[in-house]
Amino acid sequence: MAQKLTIDEIMEKEFHVDFKGYEALEVDQFLDEVIQDYNYFTELIKEQQELLKRYEDSLAQQKRVILELEGKSRNQSNQVPSQFSHVDILKRISRLEEVVFKDNK
Repeated sequence: MAQKLTIDEIMEKEFHVDFKGYEALEVDQFLDEVIQDYNYFTELIKEQQELLKRYEDSLAQQKRVILELEGKSRNQSNQVPSQFSHVDILKRISRLEEVVFKDNK
């Protein structure tokens, strides 16, 4: 939905006076309130758009960092293949200790 009225259009609006027309002061006061609301909502929309832009920029930065870290992780896993788990290494150390200490007895 597009905005139909601007603040200037509201301020410059003139009503035709009829025999049983509205009181001009009342109409002016009401239009002043409408203008204040327009100003408030215009500022609110502007702030929200700026906030959204900051969030989108932050999200894009975080996505770049994630991609960079994933790339580094892939490079590291390709460079040093992990053939053994920690449990396998502990079992091997335990067996080596048994052999070493059996020979010393």
